Amino acid sequence: MSKKMKHQGQKFSRRQVVSGLSGVAAAAITAGTLPRVTYGASKKFKVAIILPSFDQQRWKAADGAYFVSRAEELGMDPLPIISSNNDPILQASQVENMLNQGIDGLALVPVDIEAAVASVRKCNDAGVPVVSENYIIPGVELAGIAARDGVELGRKLGRAVTEAAPEGNYVLTNGDIGTDIARLKHEGIMEIIQPVVDSGAIEIVHDQYIRGWSSELARKQIEQALTANDNNIAAVACSWDGGAYGVIEALRAQGLAGKIFVTGEDAEPQALKLVLAKEMLVTAWTKFDSMGARSADMLYEKLAGLPSSANSTFNNGWGDIPWDKIEIVNVTIDGAGPEAISVSEFADANPWWVTREELGI
Repeated sequence: MSKKMKHQGQKFSRRQVVSGLSGVAAAAITAGTLPRVTYGASKKFKVAIILPSFDQQRWKAADGAYFVSRAEELGMDPLPIISSNNDPILQASQVENMLNQGIDGLALVPVDIEAAVASVRKCNDAGVPVVSENYIIPGVELAGIAARDGVELGRKLGRAVTEAAPEGNYVLTNGDIGTDIARLKHEGIMEIIQPVVDSGAIEIVHDQYIRGWSSELARKQIEQALTANDNNIAAVACSWDGGAYGVIEALRAQGLAGKIFVTGEDAEPQALKLVLAKEMLVTAWTKFDSMGARSADMLYEKLAGLPSSANSTFNNGWGDIPWDKIEIVNVTIDGAGPEAISVSEFADANPWWVTREELGI
């Protein structure tokens, strides 16, 4: 993987589009612009994105903002970003409200993937295509999926932590079990850790899914694990930054911060500062800007009748769905470790997210 990550949200990826068009439209795409497609002469595609919350920096600053920006570039009419406050019932009512507002397409980041099935079916019945962002909604027709490969992400974290701590007691702190990404990351982590467990070098002393991706519940898990094992913990394989904050809070209370390896994911500025302080080993980064932008791309392609530019497909039980796999990379203090770049390299590549000055480097 290249150490310099390109910002994918600002370019077009239309491998097959030109061949499927002709005349002015093909010429426009070749020249680097896309034609505005409307219903007749006056109406642009009205699209919306519904996010699970604004609790994590990524949702509003990356996924939401780049969806809106890209939708506008494509000549669509995006509605204001809304949050479901981690409430699946609220999200279901928000989807109905969007349908009542006459949207043409929806990008949905579900609070709970099983609960989202009914909402997608309502959209399908209304003829409104849905792109599933960040998570994969099962068993329903989707216009596309914009998400990272959760199993590969887990593998990356697993490789990083087992290289740093090849033996000892491990705690696994997983996200909300109601989301497929939490289960997939756990699967990938276990794929790497299990052979070392089988060898006897590592023992998993605590393995828990955390409701609502709660930092507070992650802190409580680690407090319990430390008490049960007399503080004898080598590593905490945590799969998101918010959880890592709770983990590190518990470790600080015992004077163990920086002595026990902790992983995370999202490369939030706070997490990067913890990596620089050597209280956190690694945080994995997914290009959330690209995720938001690609959701807009896939909605546009579906609404405009263009061939999909997704780089893969995924069978979600309904059928093969266009899946745009979003790039993942580990971020460590100096770029050491499997498949990693340094914090400074990350900041240089993603100044829209965080700058060297903000990180004090």
